[in-house]
Amino acid sequence: MMHNGRCVIPFCNSIMSTRNSAVMTAMTCWLFYLLVYIVRVEPSVLSNCFMDEFKITSSVYGFIVSIAYIPYIIMQIPCGIIADKLGTKSVLISSCIFLTMGTFIFGAAGGVLQLEIGRFFIGLASSAAFLCCIKMATDCFEPKKQGMMMGITMSMGCLGGITGTAPVAYLVNLVGWRIATYSMACFGVLIGILAVVCMSNKSGKSGSSNTEIFKALKLLVSNRNIWVLGFSGAMAYLPLSALAELWIVPFIEKRFSISTEIAAAASITIFIGYGIGSVFSPWVAQKIASNKNTLIIGLSVAVCAFWTALFSDAVDFYACLGLLFVGSLCAASSMLCFPMACSNVDAKYGGTASGVVNMLIMCSGLIFQPALGKLLDFFRGGLTTAEGLPIYTIETYRGAMRAFVIAMIFGLIITFFVSEKKTHTEK
Repeated sequence: MMHNGRCVIPFCNSIMSTRNSAVMTAMTCWLFYLLVYIVRVEPSVLSNCFMDEFKITSSVYGFIVSIAYIPYIIMQIPCGIIADKLGTKSVLISSCIFLTMGTFIFGAAGGVLQLEIGRFFIGLASSAAFLCCIKMATDCFEPKKQGMMMGITMSMGCLGGITGTAPVAYLVNLVGWRIATYSMACFGVLIGILAVVCMSNKSGKSGSSNTEIFKALKLLVSNRNIWVLGFSGAMAYLPLSALAELWIVPFIEKRFSISTEIAAAASITIFIGYGIGSVFSPWVAQKIASNKNTLIIGLSVAVCAFWTALFSDAVDFYACLGLLFVGSLCAASSMLCFPMACSNVDAKYGGTASGVVNMLIMCSGLIFQPALGKLLDFFRGGLTTAEGLPIYTIETYRGAMRAFVIAMIFGLIITFFVSEKKTHTEK
């Protein structure tokens, strides 16, 4: 990789030129974000198992899974402020503790209440994962590299999403869902130890007083661009939060009459597309010198691809996977919402700005995971088996999925109202 102090790949050169502590901080943040996504996505391959074991409907299950988004969303702005004040190390170590607690409680659950408590702590731990990565990028890398660093962060999350689907499904079949969940809690402990030993103890850049921080927060929430970017990003994030994390696996399983393990390929495909697109879209934005236009083009193609994948009877299983990949690849342009938001504020408030945008984006999961579950129960019309278990047909799923596509169209429309601020990194 190296010769006479030079890297073959320029981006690797920029990473290797930083201090070792910064490199270890980045790696630890990425590992934690990867684990967070594994834990968040695990329920997508447990839906049928949980609804049978705990005798619950899709509405109840969707609500249980979505509970993680409540503390996640509530804590976005506080975590952004804390990250700006204290840096990433203390926040990430605390998050590892909460993630381990929540995952263990979820794995040991004997009823719905324990499942809800476990998901609550998982959401609380997850709230700082992405923000720590964003703060790490803004603290340790120059502006022209920050979009790529954020893209790599999202790619790590997508890798976690891939791991949380088919591989976890196989592990669940091998050792059971409880042992599989306990193993994730153990990884949380290991990452916490890595954070204590290896992460830089550098605190936030700002050193600002509480008055200054809340003044900046007031400016952020009154900034129209921040709100538009948040809502646009939320709709573009739906392929992950509404489909890949929960409902695409049972939908594909029902549509093509295949096993959960094979159907999990659909979720994996979305995560792969999103992961590649998260790195590719900043490169495209630099080439065409416009984050906004890249986002508009990406969402336009994504809407067409997902509509065809979900509703066309002419599409077979493999064509469906191809369309899901294209749709998620293009929807990943939502990552550009973060550098666009950061360009609207002073660099020392980048964590807080990212927190506000991420709070709005993650509302997509809180709203659409249970909403699609309720729509499924609505469109099934009370249809049940002789044992009283709900029956969900392919038309039931398609009725609910229409809300997903309509929401993405709304996200595309409001993106036109973003006022793009050019930076020195754009040519």
